[in-house]
Formats: sequence, C-alpha cells, structure tokens
Amino acid sequence: MVQTQTPYRVKGVFLETCNCDAGCNCNFGGFPDHGSCEALIGIRVDEGNFGDVDLSGVKVVLAVKWPKAIHEGNGAAAVFIDESASEEQVGGIATILTGQAGGMPWELLATTLTSLDGPHLKQIKMDVNGRNSGFSIDGILEARLTPLLNPVTGEENEVHIVFPGGGLIWDDGDTATTSIMKVEHGDMKFDYSGQSAFFAPVEWTNQ
Repeated sequence: MVQTQTPYRVKGVFLETCNCDAGCNCNFGGFPDHGSCEALIGIRVDEGNFGDVDLSGVKVVLAVKWPKAIHEGNGAAAVFIDESASEEQVGGIATILTGQAGGMPWELLATTLTSLDGPHLKQIKMDVNGRNSGFSIDGILEARLTPLLNPVTGEENEVHIVFPGGGLIWDDGDTATTSIMKVEHGDMKFDYSGQSAFFAPVEWTNQ
C-alpha cells in the first residue's frame, strides 16, 4: 500500500547563520570553510498550509551541526517551535522539517541527520528586517544578522548569492554577517559571531 503524503506549501523567510566565512563555501564547493558545519536557522512562515492546517505565522528555530560537510552526514539537530503554534501547526511543520512529508530541501536534509531533538515549544523572539534580522530563545540561543560593510567607505556592502536554476534551500541569499550567534542546549553548544549569514525568501512544496 502506498502511503499518501499530505500536500504542503510553505512561503516565508529563512534566516541562516553558520560558522563558515561570509558567503559560506558550501554554496560554491560543497564543503564548509572550517571542516565542520554548525548553524542556527530561523524560519518564519508568512503563508502556507499542511493539508487543511494553516501554517501562517508559525516561527521555527533550528540548531544544527555536522562533523564534516552536510552531505557527509552524521548530523544532529534541535528543533524549536514557537509556543503560540497550535498542536496541528506543530505537527504539520515538524513533519515537513523532518522530511517525512517529502519535498526539497527537507527530504534530503533529513537523510544527513543521525539525531533529532525536539520539537521543543518555546517562546521565539524573531525580528525580520532584511540584513538586520535576528531571533532568540531566552536562555538557549541568540542570532543577530548585521550587514557586511565596505572597509573603505564604511557603507553597507550588498552582495547576493543567486542560484539561477534554483538552490537547494533558497534561490537568492542576501549576504550578511552576525553580531551574535550562539547556542547552549544539551550537546548543542557553539558560539560564532562575525561569520556567515543570509536573509532569504523561501518557498517549499511537496507538490
């Protein structure tokens, strides 16, 4: 018997911070700049659905780490969903992000993980404002994006990384760096400010 997957569509904002240098070599060569990949991700769903469940307004934070490149696997993730989400919304977004509903990028990313912690329902503070966005969970983690600056003029340096044929997670990433980027939650513990960050619109579906 073929299991029918619940159709979903998610449109929103992806706030990506990691331990790579600005721009993140994973986008170019597929391997992290410093051997391992450690990242904090913030996702705000602006509109979307999982079956009949409206996912608009759901906020999610992921803390993830891989010992080597993402595609080499053995990763660990902690999933946090804002406590304002309903039980149906939590089930829907968790099913999507753990790859169980199919669709890219999540069905692929899920195969690179060997441990998954959560979802934990917490109050997520999220400020979506381009290269000045940020998110935090009190006592656990915080990430704040800040624009890259031209060293000569001191003005903001706007640089986009674009995948014309479509990227794995996003198609157009507005490059930034971080003024703070840290997490302390069980085995998930790292602190990398001043490294890579992206602000990117995303749209995912399994249809």
